[in-house]
Amino acid sequence: MIYDFRKGHSAQYFSKLLTINYDFDVEEITLSREQLQQDEIGYFKRTKNNGMVRLGAFLPQYKDITYASTPALHIYQCETTEEKGFKMQIANSSRNNYWSRDRSKHVQAELQICKVCAKHLRNHYKISMGTNTFNNFILALEESSRTKQTLVDSSGYIINWRQVSHCFRDLKRFTCEKCGYKANNEQHYKYLHTHHISGVKTDNQRSNLQCLCVKCHSEVDDHHQKKFALEGLSQLLEFEQIRANIN
Repeated sequence: MIYDFRKGHSAQYFSKLLTINYDFDVEEITLSREQLQQDEIGYFKRTKNNGMVRLGAFLPQYKDITYASTPALHIYQCETTEEKGFKMQIANSSRNNYWSRDRSKHVQAELQICKVCAKHLRNHYKISMGTNTFNNFILALEESSRTKQTLVDSSGYIINWRQVSHCFRDLKRFTCEKCGYKANNEQHYKYLHTHHISGVKTDNQRSNLQCLCVKCHSEVDDHHQKKFALEGLSQLLEFEQIRANIN
């Protein structure tokens, strides 16, 4: 007997699941496969200041209802990327847009990391990600003594801090953990900061990170109050104006 998995309760469930609207705009990276760099962990690219951005790859066209799933996000050269590499799209985020060939429309969804890629990380680097999302992958790299970044920039942050911070704030849904402010569009992401609770900028364990709006961040202690008065006053005033308009 041949089963048609596009019908029935399961198909309805996945159809509903895949049409969820997210409040996030994903930064797109224009990068050919030939420009990808690769190390023992996976794909990456260098930024102008010698920073690092970890990358993934996925199939931008996918028969989601047929397979009752979303495209997998591949973070290193496994069998799928070797076979279909020329068709893959580069990503630096958990949430990505792909073209649903079954329903002939664009879908945005949080893609799960390929099971083969995840197994590679667990077996070779003893990295525990919890759920196999790109955000957890980036943060798990920083929590593992085997893959932890040691190079820092002139401000004392690790060279891929920008991506680590973005992934942590994304994991927190760009919501302040103190006052509850939520950034509902990409233009307001900058008003959410990643705060190091201990004050040690190289300690990026999730237990040492906190997602705070610029106002709550400026009020952490005397040091932060003085710092924001000198360097972050304009952003703080912008944020307070936005909050006033919302209220």
